[in-house]
Amino acid sequence: MRTAYVRRITKELIEKYNYQPPIPVEDLIAKLGLTIREVSTELDIDAKLDANKMRITVNRFQTNPFRRRFSLAHELGHFVLNHHIKPWEFEDPETGKSFVEPEADEFAGSLLLPQQLLTEHIKKGVPLNDIQTKFQVSNQALWVRLEIYRLTKFLRV
Repeated sequence: MRTAYVRRITKELIEKYNYQPPIPVEDLIAKLGLTIREVSTELDIDAKLDANKMRITVNRFQTNPFRRRFSLAHELGHFVLNHHIKPWEFEDPETGKSFVEPEADEFAGSLLLPQQLLTEHIKKGVPLNDIQTKFQVSNQALWVRLEIYRLTKFLRV
């Protein structure tokens, strides 16, 4: 997985559009030329990229706003990282396992909770509930990023 590359891309997008938390995912999707199509389906799917039609289809039945934001950011990650062009190029040569899904998750997490901004908030002692509210992410997404960025050591108990 290209973690450093993914983080660099999300940082560049945030800086290019001068975004501050909460990162406006739907605005970024539009700026990158994609549309969002809402559908009602009971299938176990939150969102799906259709790169040929330049759109992300999102399940209207997904009512959790944090999960919706993450799902949209995840699908946007597939688009920005070109996973749709040559998906076979995104495989670990030793195991043959695809890393498109973990990479899209990294994109979404890095976009919604940028390392520098999250680090600043943690080091200032901003309460986690306030961070979660400001960045508009789930508690789970926040904790995953705290672990990935190794920020738990800065938390005040």
